[in-house]
Amino acid sequence: MRFPLTQSQALILVKLINNERLLVREMRPLDMVVLTQVGAIKITKDGSKLNDGLTITKAGKTRFVKWARKEGMLAA
Repeated sequence: MRFPLTQSQALILVKLINNERLLVREMRPLDMVVLTQVGAIKITKDGSKLNDGLTITKAGKTRFVKWARKEGMLAA
């Protein structure tokens, strides 16, 4: 099954890439589950980080870049 990246998921990835704090209202449960299942984010035991152990993976970064190119936000 394919899970295309939505705009709310992209905003989560942008905040993680920029190392910004994610607010609870921005972390919709379905978006978080989908991002975890596709391997875009990973939850670690390190709670001392900014987002309580929530990190973006290399697959998540490439997923965001592909989405941004498709939406015309980045030059090819």
